[in-house]
Order: sequence, then C-alpha cells, then structure tokens
Amino acid sequence: MLLHGLIPLPLLLSPPTPPLSIVPLSSSPLSFSVRLHPRDCADIYRLGISENGIYTIQPDLHSPALEAKCDMEAAGGGWTVIQNRQDGSVDFNRTWQEYRDGFGNMQAEHWLGNAALHALTSTGQHQLCIELEDWHQQKRQATYNNFKVASEAQRFRLTAREYSGDAGNALSYSKRYNHDGRFFSTSDQDHDRYTSGNCAQYYGAGWWFDACLAANLNGRYYRGRYSGVTNGIYWGTWYILTDGRTGERYSFKRVEMKTRPKNVIGAR
Repeated sequence: MLLHGLIPLPLLLSPPTPPLSIVPLSSSPLSFSVRLHPRDCADIYRLGISENGIYTIQPDLHSPALEAKCDMEAAGGGWTVIQNRQDGSVDFNRTWQEYRDGFGNMQAEHWLGNAALHALTSTGQHQLCIELEDWHQQKRQATYNNFKVASEAQRFRLTAREYSGDAGNALSYSKRYNHDGRFFSTSDQDHDRYTSGNCAQYYGAGWWFDACLAANLNGRYYRGRYSGVTNGIYWGTWYILTDGRTGERYSFKRVEMKTRPKNVIGAR
C-alpha cells in the first residue's frame, strides 16, 4: 500500500492557474482561503492516480488537511474510506468529540471523523458502499446512492437511501429500526429515539441509533459468534440477530465503509 500522507504528490506540483501550493500538513497555514490538497479520493482519481494508498485530502476548505485511505480499484475507484474494521486493534467506544474528529490508524482500523464526513458529502450527490466479510470468507455489500451526513449543529444526521447490493438494507430495516434520518449518538451525547436509555452507552459504540438498532458497524470486535448483549459488529439483514437454538449472536470479521461522488464512474 502506498503512503502519500505528508509528501506532496508529483502530479499535484503542476496545478492550474492560479497556482496552488502543495504543502505538508505540518506547515499548513492557520487560515485557509485556497485549497491546498485534493478535496477527496475522487479528485485524486481524476488526476489519473489509480493506486490504493494513504493520501492527503482537504474536504473542508476552511479546515486543515487530513490523511485518508483511498480505494482506487473497487467498482471504478475514487472511494474515500471512512471506516475500517479488521482485527479489533482500535476501541470504537469513543466520545462525541473523538467521533467528530476521527481516530485510529488509517492503514488499519479507523473512523475518519464525522466533521470530515459532513464536509465530504455537503455538496453534490454521494454514494456509500459498505463491504462486509464473515468468518467463512463470504463477502457481501450494501450500496446507497443517496448518502449524506449533516453538520454537527444537526447532530451529524444520516441520509442513506437508494439501496442496492446483496447484504440487505439494514439501514432502513423497519419503522422502529430505521437508521436513515437518525442523529449520531455516543455514550456522552444521547440523540437516539430510545426513551428508556442511551443506545450508544448500552451497545458500546457511536452510531446512528434509532430505538435501538438493525445495524451497528462500530460495535465491539468479536471473533465470530458471541453471547450476551448484541454489541458486536452487526448487520441485521445478513445474519439473524440471535440463534434461537443456542442464544448466540454473530459479529463480522471485516467491515469497510467508503464514499465517493456519484459522478466518478466513467470519469476517465
């Protein structure tokens, strides 16, 4: 995997007129009036760069640049990875501020940050792709062709509509468990629709809870089946919530969430 985090990319050194300087993160100015880096992985893809890796992007013109993992191969490329789960190395039971700002290791488990998600999806139409892998090496995915995360003032409300794929539409599971249109909640900021408690606190993760869930991709990392509270990495339309015979629940081996503008396909 390529690492382009703090090193200006050669193709970015010949920008259009007026010239835009490409600088390392450590020397970025405090006040931003021009874009110093590509907005997202789709912008990098449009430059002809087709290798997966860690790149420097600047989703918000008025905020510092950040590192992001780019998937330049799947379904046409240009994806900005916003979440990855693969080995349980990162605790996803975090505060509101941590989910807002992002955490983890871009080369492994991480959450890009809700502020970045809002900046990435605030203009134009975007897709969300969710890739799931179980402990039997089976893979499925869910794609939403209408994806947006609102601002912090709107509690990072989720829009996830126009589903396609083979994993099932767990984000719009039922009237009670509908994550589309819900606010983000963490253990220290409860914005769910469960009147008797805090879903994020109970399930140990930040997520767009309803009252409470049909999906939770930020749950605790279990190695396969487990018992007790349904606090694992869960997608309710692929595996049933609970095995009626054993009482066991199921948690996934790997999850990746990624987004891109809808117009990336066929850009080359």
